[in-house]
Amino acid sequence: MMLKRYADCPVCGQKTVLSVPPDVLESATRFPFTIKVVHEDHYFYINIDSKAHITDILSPELVE
Repeated sequence: MMLKRYADCPVCGQKTVLSVPPDVLESATRFPFTIKVVHEDHYFYINIDSKAHITDILSPELVE
């Protein structure tokens, strides 16, 4: 079952629903864990904790 999370895109400002696969936490070796989110024609990043809750929403220039 996908975990639903909500976020405001830092690039375009739209609210979006994110579907986080529960197995994404299995590959995490430490937290917060950063995930790249593709949103329409751009992308941003989120950090999630060990329960897959969003801890930060990051624009691409903060990560790259």
